[in-house]
Amino acid sequence: MANYLSTTERETKEMLESIGVKSLDELFDDIPKDLRLKKLDLPEGKSQQETMEYMRALSKKNKVYDVILRGAGSYDHYIPSMVKNLASRSEFITAYTPYQAEMSQGILQAIFEYQSMVCSLTGMDVSNASVYNGANAAAEAMLMCTEKTRKTFVTFDNIRPDTLKVIKTYAKRRGIEVKVLSPKDGAADLKALKAAVGEDTSCVYLEQPNYFGLIEDAEEVGKIAHDAGAKFVMGCNPISLALLKSPAECGADIAVGDGQPLGLPMAFGGPYVGFMACTSKEMRKMPGRIVGETVDHDGNRAYVLTLQAREQHIRREKAFSNICSNQAYCALVASMYLSAMGPQGLKEVAESCTDYAHYLAAALEKVGLKRRDKGEFFHEFVTVSETGADKILKALDRAGILGGLKLSEHEILWCATETLTKADLDKAVEIIGRVK
Repeated sequence: MANYLSTTERETKEMLESIGVKSLDELFDDIPKDLRLKKLDLPEGKSQQETMEYMRALSKKNKVYDVILRGAGSYDHYIPSMVKNLASRSEFITAYTPYQAEMSQGILQAIFEYQSMVCSLTGMDVSNASVYNGANAAAEAMLMCTEKTRKTFVTFDNIRPDTLKVIKTYAKRRGIEVKVLSPKDGAADLKALKAAVGEDTSCVYLEQPNYFGLIEDAEEVGKIAHDAGAKFVMGCNPISLALLKSPAECGADIAVGDGQPLGLPMAFGGPYVGFMACTSKEMRKMPGRIVGETVDHDGNRAYVLTLQAREQHIRREKAFSNICSNQAYCALVASMYLSAMGPQGLKEVAESCTDYAHYLAAALEKVGLKRRDKGEFFHEFVTVSETGADKILKALDRAGILGGLKLSEHEILWCATETLTKADLDKAVEIIGRVK
């Protein structure tokens, strides 16, 4: 990709003259002088070569693991080279959500393809052009369901912790009550859910699989929500949808999730992409943008923004959401990944994840790490052992293996994906077996 170059003095002068301003300082005349920063305490600038050397030295502080057995919301999947190479082209990297939309047919088509793929995965009628991440998508879904007489959001204490925090942050300023129910054996307690929902319940939020990796009875949860007159919002791991029932088949009104597993590297936690899809009935409450396909006056295929409920310029005071942008580039990468994999490829990835995770769970049990929860699981599971979690994880770390996520003194959340081999898993189990 070409280097980004600042404007020259001549170009800056020409731009100032064109708007009738003598200097850059005049652009800030409306800001009181006592509020302006007097000086930026910045170090001396570096040349390109010096910058590269500095970044190389900085990168050596990272620890690169040969084997990764941790997920908990950020997953290590193989990304085909086609995806990396196409996504690195400058016309994709520099393209932003268009404001004169119909002038940017390429971007609109890319978003349309992304929306179509999300609908295929979830079984829903409509998808938007993405939001920031999975946690953000769940919180936005909560706002879609909230009504004047229904302002109670119900979920379980087995969803991703970061998602729950974002939901509570959104709810606090909107006067929404968040009920967090305790799970039963790691999964949703259906009896407790029936007792918790009522006339004031706006929606029930469930993650499938949940944070502990268990596969939930999503259909029954949806039925309980609907019987109470509430909406059902389902958070999904997109890779698991190649094997599990779709949100639509489970009766969900809105499906959300994080698209990170779809070709986006873990990258120190972001940027990621939140996907949102819903039934046609809920479409007009969907935040962000929806791109549609039509024909122009010559009958040629064309793409347009069919709905953009962005409060930035439409009904600001009546808006359901404060979303002002999307993750168009990350959504494009997800589209490239799904196109490269195809339905069969995605299914094979999901099957490999499941196979390796179940092999790992069985092998760990043989060395004394028992599964905490006995339900079915996709590619994550929790183990309990008398040996402290810290001892196990430190032993793996010394061998270049990133172990699972420590949940408590004796509990670890493990994950296995298609990037692993049987030899990787055997090596990890052997090390754990020696830890006393």
